[in-house]
Amino acid sequence: MTAVRIISGNSLQAELTDDLAPVLRAIAAKLGPDGRAALYTLGARVRRATTGTEIARHFCADGTSEVLLREALVSADRDLGDGTSRMAVMTGAALAAGRRSVAAGVHPSHLIRSVDGLRPEITRHFAAVTQDTSNIEGILAAAALPGDATDALDRALELAGSEGHVELSDQPEPGLRLDHVEGFSADMEPLLSGVLTHMDAVHVLVVNDILTDFKRLAPVIEGFAQSGKSLLIAARGLEGAAKQLLERNRQAGVLRVAAITPRDKGPRAAEILRDLALATGATLVDDETGQTLDTLTPEHLGAAEAFRRSGDHVTFSAPAGDAAAIALRLQDIAHEIERNRYLALDREHAQRRHARLSGRWVELFIGPHRTEPDLRARMARALASVRSARTGGTLTGGGVGLTEIAARLEAERPSDPTDRAARALVGEALRATGRALRRNAGLEPLDGVLPADSVRDPARLSRDVLDLALSLALRILTLETAVLRTPHHSH
Repeated sequence: MTAVRIISGNSLQAELTDDLAPVLRAIAAKLGPDGRAALYTLGARVRRATTGTEIARHFCADGTSEVLLREALVSADRDLGDGTSRMAVMTGAALAAGRRSVAAGVHPSHLIRSVDGLRPEITRHFAAVTQDTSNIEGILAAAALPGDATDALDRALELAGSEGHVELSDQPEPGLRLDHVEGFSADMEPLLSGVLTHMDAVHVLVVNDILTDFKRLAPVIEGFAQSGKSLLIAARGLEGAAKQLLERNRQAGVLRVAAITPRDKGPRAAEILRDLALATGATLVDDETGQTLDTLTPEHLGAAEAFRRSGDHVTFSAPAGDAAAIALRLQDIAHEIERNRYLALDREHAQRRHARLSGRWVELFIGPHRTEPDLRARMARALASVRSARTGGTLTGGGVGLTEIAARLEAERPSDPTDRAARALVGEALRATGRALRRNAGLEPLDGVLPADSVRDPARLSRDVLDLALSLALRILTLETAVLRTPHHSH
């Protein structure tokens, strides 16, 4: 049999808060370099959870507030890449402050409206304490990575520059290794037999279609064969007479030719081909441009000093595209990155595209680490914070910058009790990170703030985390009634 229990009001809020308390304590206890991991068992093995998301996944039960917390942290981890522990402690502090206000007579829906009304003021206070800086050392210091990992990530970011991209990849061998590419690069597969991995002074034909016949371009191909020039063809595919012509000339040793196709398919393949044409100065053969193979001449081909292929990764060194046109395309992609800031997969695709077109691509390979089994995940979170800092500036770390924003917000003392309650709720959320860090460092609240001169937090990420925490806390606070069904055992 199943017993049905209906609870509402203060009883419901008390139960929801009690359900969250253990997991929020566990997440708060791991915050900062002096924090601790949460241990859980998986079969016969004991494992460590070191992020807010991991702890929520393994420690949250199926209660309403726990499910909301887990889903919110998983979503934030996917979209932001870092900050889930801070989000959790902010949520707990905001929820506690909200409960006190509701108990004092403030209606939850009125509190939500007052918090929403504070957002422009919060934005001004964030701007007032944010520093625009290209110095990423403070962000890496806050990540508290092992020394060799910090140095490797710092070097990778230096090589990539502000326009480039750092990709983290696994490798089976222990240690860290950097692979730095300058020039246009992309993941593309070969379309011809044989292995041609290197060509100098290459001419580039780019076709956003499947090539089946070169038609009037055949004499141009034969001209390349007679002159000994190198030709690279990038297309959606290669079939029929076109493939036979190239294979025949290549196998006879009279034509240095390679044919490749994007590993991505669909619209993203078209993007890669358009970017390659722009980078090399080629005229794209495409229905949208109106350019056809029948009217193509050698002057429509692109060029690069060299072509290299390693596996499915290709690089065009010193491509001959127009710098002004490339700059305009990079600006468009930067806007796409901004539009997709909360859509992780689309954002990361645009970031890679931007880096490859700008010619600054760095891949950092991470091997197994004897004492840091989650090293790659930690480096990925640090990298997410660096990217956020480069676009939105930084705050003083250790919770100091957030506490300063809280002080600015609480300096206003409106006469309306709901407005005062809203400021107190946001202020508690802002102060929560610093309090958890001090507690984990063994400092009493009266000891002041942690020394944070060398530690920085990304301002934009911090604001995003705050907004998500406030939204989650207020959502829980407005739950009015719950119907609970529990198994009833008869004796």
